[in-house]
Amino acid sequence: MTQLISEVRTRWKLDDGVVFEEFVRWDGACTSFDEQKNNMLYKQKHVVISFERLLVLDSGFEISIPVHETPYLLSDRTGVLVVFEQEPSKFNCPEAPWFFDFPNNAAIYNADGSLRFQLHNPEGEGSYIGAVHYAAMPNHPDALGVLVGTVGHDPEWLYLVDCNSPEIISTGKWIRY
Repeated sequence: MTQLISEVRTRWKLDDGVVFEEFVRWDGACTSFDEQKNNMLYKQKHVVISFERLLVLDSGFEISIPVHETPYLLSDRTGVLVVFEQEPSKFNCPEAPWFFDFPNNAAIYNADGSLRFQLHNPEGEGSYIGAVHYAAMPNHPDALGVLVGTVGHDPEWLYLVDCNSPEIISTGKWIRY
């Protein structure tokens, strides 16, 4: 049986030796807002010297993935979706399969950290996948979506993510924030 992801953990080490950890568990439990806020305020006064994202499996085994962006757990817990920024951060590995540029700047990784596939953005050049969106669609109540926009503008078109295919599915829905 394949191991499932129980949580995504993030670990920062600061120049004064302090280490912060935050987590998001599959059942929705996560580091409290107050703790996240305190960590952020503390980090503003110190230099982050190392950063690590971990997929924690049900067995407790931790798999490090070299991405700075937030990994979003798939509903079946077999992997994570990562949407990459336009430029890699100093904590990203700047090459595929750990970084993908616009317009196909998102990927799904398996629980073992291997690349399942890079998402294909049908809008093509001049567009980008901008954000993860938990879609409230009548026929897909638990669907994970992504918003696609034009470079220079906020992401606006909602697409559904099929965790078994690199093709994202247009909903024709326009999302404005």
